[in-house]
Amino acid sequence: MFDYFPPHTGSVQQFVAPKDGTYKLEVWGAQGGSTSISASYIGGLGGYSYGNSFLSKDKLIYIYIGGAGVGATDMYQSLTGGYNGGGNVTGNNSVNHYTSSGGGATHIATVPGLLSILNSNRSAVYIVAGGGGGARDQINLEPESRHGNGGSGGGLSGGGAHGGTQSTGYSFGIGQSVIGDSAGGGGWYGGYSGSGGSTYVGYGSGGSGYIDGVSNGGTSSGIRTGNGYAIITLLP
Repeated sequence: MFDYFPPHTGSVQQFVAPKDGTYKLEVWGAQGGSTSISASYIGGLGGYSYGNSFLSKDKLIYIYIGGAGVGATDMYQSLTGGYNGGGNVTGNNSVNHYTSSGGGATHIATVPGLLSILNSNRSAVYIVAGGGGGARDQINLEPESRHGNGGSGGGLSGGGAHGGTQSTGYSFGIGQSVIGDSAGGGGWYGGYSGSGGSTYVGYGSGGSGYIDGVSNGGTSSGIRTGNGYAIITLLP
């Protein structure tokens, strides 16, 4: 049995199959950003997806591990989304709340490219785990429902009010960026920001997972804290 555990690097990584065989692919999306100012609100946890694929000896595949979102330490802060599709936040000095960026998705594919770039080549994607949406905290008198934990990433549908699904969401591979609010997580389809979708909620929603490129697959939501992760195992 052979196991490969690539770390999060913020760039593409490669795996070359050492021998013919069936490999188990496991991926975890990244967590959205968290806040802890007047109260503690947690970014949505990244999802988990798994499944099997036959790889011939010397087969080259590409791994993109999602980066965690960032929580604001200043009310008017701009925040970069997590690597591989986490939504960004642009600061707005007219709002009195603390926002967070979205977590990035983790995916494995037969060709290089961030997940969003593979929209026209979806058949190249083996598997995806969605990233979580950003949390939101506030110190003004807006309604209670406008702050809270970020929506979880992963599952066939991301968590939160407007998470990504298998066919819809903010955009393929990308969580929604936003001005002065919390952003969505990346995924097969990314989640909407707190002010996106049909209802204003404040916190970001999570991105969806994807397992149609593998066999014997499954996916769960709200599993991973911090950056995403991946494991590739040669089955006996």
